Amino acid sequence: MASEMDDEFPADLAGFGYEFKDGKLKNIKTGEPFVFVVREDDHAYNQKHYEALGEVITEEVYKLLESECNLKRSPIPVGASKNEPSTFIFLSEDALENADRLLVLIHGSGVVRAGQWARRLIINENLDWGTQIPFIKEAQKLGYGILVMNTNDNSYTIKGSHKRQKIKGSSSPEEHACYVWKKFVHKAKAKHIALIAHSYGGCVTKELFLQEKKDFVKRVFAVAMTDSVHYIAKPNAFKALVKISRNWVSSSHPLDTPLSDEGGDVARVSSGVNVHEKTSYASMESVFKFLEARYNAVTKGDGKPAEEESGGGACSQEESLDRKMSIGSDCFDMDDENKARVDAAGDHQMSDSETEGQPLENEEGNKDDGTLERAMSIGKEGAVADRADRTEDKENNI
Repeated sequence: MASEMDDEFPADLAGFGYEFKDGKLKNIKTGEPFVFVVREDDHAYNQKHYEALGEVITEEVYKLLESECNLKRSPIPVGASKNEPSTFIFLSEDALENADRLLVLIHGSGVVRAGQWARRLIINENLDWGTQIPFIKEAQKLGYGILVMNTNDNSYTIKGSHKRQKIKGSSSPEEHACYVWKKFVHKAKAKHIALIAHSYGGCVTKELFLQEKKDFVKRVFAVAMTDSVHYIAKPNAFKALVKISRNWVSSSHPLDTPLSDEGGDVARVSSGVNVHEKTSYASMESVFKFLEARYNAVTKGDGKPAEEESGGGACSQEESLDRKMSIGSDCFDMDDENKARVDAAGDHQMSDSETEGQPLENEEGNKDDGTLERAMSIGKEGAVADRADRTEDKENNI
């Protein structure tokens, strides 16, 4: 019988026997890559081991943001007391003082935290594919101040119990983003703001646009989304957002290939990869070309304000419905008929694929053929690692 000690795991990466070498997670002794199976025929333990390793890696990424990118933590809520539940965002030294440019990075849903796109890629591929670090370094070269959101850190486990308490100003991804915008972005001196948002980060961006529309329209000159799962049911309300945005989606077509376009939503182009969580790094070069083109258009007078520019394209409503099955309908504006179609297809309101507990062996299930099968595969692979947290939250009415 397994003992309670089985659930106790090391507190640092070395304790797990791993290190990051040349950007890749490797066994300290053998130099071999990560191995998911620690105990044969004990998937439950292997999953717990994977999740515990993931928590340690989150701290490692935080340290890298500080040491390699020279970012600093800033507490949320602002002025939180020592005993008050809190989280933090990351800021560059010039984030609030840079009078020209500010870049805001927003990750997807699930277990990922500030500085991460996909935990699975950090573990199974390398830091470039799985973290925001390459984006931050490139942006710094171009003269951006940096703000990294931490939208999934929403609650705090009370010591001595399994109860969780919501963090003020960060009880949900959307609340976190709006709070950060009010407390930090509003104070930032930057005349020009760009956003890069992955997956559910697109839904968070939609909410930011709605809640902070005046400042958003005035200063945000570009929004780059990577396989965003947002859905725009009322295009007229989002024209100013659509006109400055582009979405690099998972697809087998070559990078930057324009995809289905029916108008009203953000223009979609191929990221050049079939795997949801790989879309960010795969499209990074194109993302920055897009940001620079938008920046030059605005600053050199070659473009028009967002309200006057011509809009981009959109995926069809049918395709949008397929895609939202993979993440859930929380961030989508749907009429009753569409809601019924989602319910009829089954309960796929699962966490984003960056929450998965499986090693990177199931990529075949993530191919983007615009079908429900593809959407369900993302949800399936994303469900495992986050299931315990979601169950606990439900039990505690969080």
